[in-house]
Amino acid sequence: MADDGGAADDEGGDAPVKAARKLPKPSPPAVAAMVLVLALAGTAGWLAIEAPHTMERLEAARGLGRSVPVVLPDGSPRFADAAEAAPAEDVPLDPVDMPVTLQPSRNDQLLERLRVGRVPRMAADGTTPWQYYARPFPQDDKRPRIAIVVTGLGQAAAATHEAIDRLPGAVTFAFTPSGENLQAQVDEARGKGHEVLLSVPMQPLGYPANDPGPNTLLSNLSDEENARRLEASLAAFTGYVGVTSKTDSGTDFLTQRESLRGVLLQVQRRGLVYLDLWQVSGSKAASVAKELSLPRAISDLQIDRIPSSIGIDAQLAQLERLAQANGVAVGFVEVTNPVSLERLSAWSASLRDRGIVLAPVTAIVNRQADR
Repeated sequence: MADDGGAADDEGGDAPVKAARKLPKPSPPAVAAMVLVLALAGTAGWLAIEAPHTMERLEAARGLGRSVPVVLPDGSPRFADAAEAAPAEDVPLDPVDMPVTLQPSRNDQLLERLRVGRVPRMAADGTTPWQYYARPFPQDDKRPRIAIVVTGLGQAAAATHEAIDRLPGAVTFAFTPSGENLQAQVDEARGKGHEVLLSVPMQPLGYPANDPGPNTLLSNLSDEENARRLEASLAAFTGYVGVTSKTDSGTDFLTQRESLRGVLLQVQRRGLVYLDLWQVSGSKAASVAKELSLPRAISDLQIDRIPSSIGIDAQLAQLERLAQANGVAVGFVEVTNPVSLERLSAWSASLRDRGIVLAPVTAIVNRQADR
């Protein structure tokens, strides 16, 4: 009976449930592989979402190390310092930066021997001292030109040597006629390629309380006496291209046309250049020089009028604007201000990057508008 019931249940009842199949147990290597796949997939997903933001943060972090551009008071950008402006090694050397050898400081054909010493004169063949002693400059260079004159050399040996060592050869140096070992210092400067001027003491406002030194040219003296005093200054050393006024002098004498004319006539006859520092707006030097056909240049500004780094940089930026507008510009600084030398060195290193060329003062002669 038991067997029949069992048969009936098989035929008419529900089908029996089959036992579940057991899955094989994964091996340890398989588990490790699955974990690796899941980890990689998770990383890829995170990168897809976060990578752009991460790169932005990295770029921002890098920006913290960049130099912030310095803007001068007039809104113009400050030039790069020397280290930043150093040209790449594969950039060809600018012709004006090539080493030059100036003519010897003494050529007896260009000297007249007087009781006070040797003074410049034109040679028998018409050669002039300013052309002979000049620093060579490519006259076909079409770039705007800036001439820098450093004044006051020869009074303090340490400052003079620092200027000679730090500044490029295209910078012009003006030496005073009073000082020790002047010829040796002039020869050293010219050996580095620097053109040289002679700074002549001239009557300032407030004279004689304000006395610029021996052999000062005075408006109440005769032309003959001023010529004698000028010759005494001219004999201080040899090798210069021209004369200018000593920077602490001339503010009175340069406004006196007749006295000035007698002096500049001597400068013209001796084949020299005259640089008007334009320290007084009433200066007649440029107009008298033109009347005499005297080769001339005129300073546009005193670079270290405000003797601070930011003040000097602002004046140098103004000098660049003048050169761009007029084709040429001239500025001067005092050698006694160490900040002037430091800023000039940095500025000159990057000047060519702005399309301007540093030139000796003889490369500016007769290229400026009348004043």
